[in-house]
Amino acid sequence: PVIQRMVHDTDQLVLHVLERDRHVLQELLTTNLTYISYDHARDWNRIRRKKGQLKDRKSAKHPFNNSFKLNGFYNFPADQWTPDGALALPPQQRAGILTQPAWLIAFSTNTDNHAILRGKWVRERLLGGHLPDTPVTFDAQLPDEPDQTLRHRMRVTREQYCWPCHRMMDPLGLPFEMYDHFGRCRTLELDQPVDASGEIAGTGSPQLDGPVEDAVQMLHRLAKSERVEQVFVR
Repeated sequence: PVIQRMVHDTDQLVLHVLERDRHVLQELLTTNLTYISYDHARDWNRIRRKKGQLKDRKSAKHPFNNSFKLNGFYNFPADQWTPDGALALPPQQRAGILTQPAWLIAFSTNTDNHAILRGKWVRERLLGGHLPDTPVTFDAQLPDEPDQTLRHRMRVTREQYCWPCHRMMDPLGLPFEMYDHFGRCRTLELDQPVDASGEIAGTGSPQLDGPVEDAVQMLHRLAKSERVEQVFVR
C-alpha cells in the first residue's frame, strides 16, 4: 500500500504539470512540488466540506499515523502536511520526477541504491544513448563490503573491461546518492559525508557536458537542454 501511494502521488504530480501546460518537460524534471498521500488528502477534504470544520478531520485516518510514516520518505514534517494540494519541498533537495521516492525506489535494491540503473535510465531516456546488455559470461557483481559506501564498491566498474560502458552510466547515476534506497534525502552514508558528485559527458553539447555537484544540479541542467527535449519527444 505504501508503494502504491507513492506511485499514485507521482502520477498526480504528472497530471498537475500537464494541466498547467507550461514548460512541461522542464517542470517534470525540476519542480519541487509534490503530492503526499493524495488519496488521504481527498478524504480529509471531503470530510472538511461535509462538516465545515477542520477538527473533524480526525474522523479520517491521518496518512502519517501508522508505522510507515509516508511523509518521511519525502523528508517532509508531518505537522506541515495539508490536504489542500501540492506541497513545496526544499528546492535544494528535490527536482522533479526523478527525485520522487517512487522513481528512486524503482531503481534500488532491497538494501541499496542502484546507481548504474539510474544512470542508464538518464543516458537512454534523456540523452538518447544506447548501452549494450551485460555479457552473459560476465559476473556483474559489486564487492560484498557492507561497511563501505556504494561509490567505493563501484570502483570495480572502472576496470578496463567495464569502464567503456560504465563511464556512460555511473557518473549520471551517482549524483542520486544524495538519496537513500527509500528515496529519502541524506547527507551521510555509513556515517560518512555523502559524495553526490557526477558528470554529464559524451553528449557533444558544451552547454550540457561538465561536472555536477548532485542530482538537483544535474536535472536543472538537463531540463534546459534542447537535446534532452528532442530526445524526450522522440
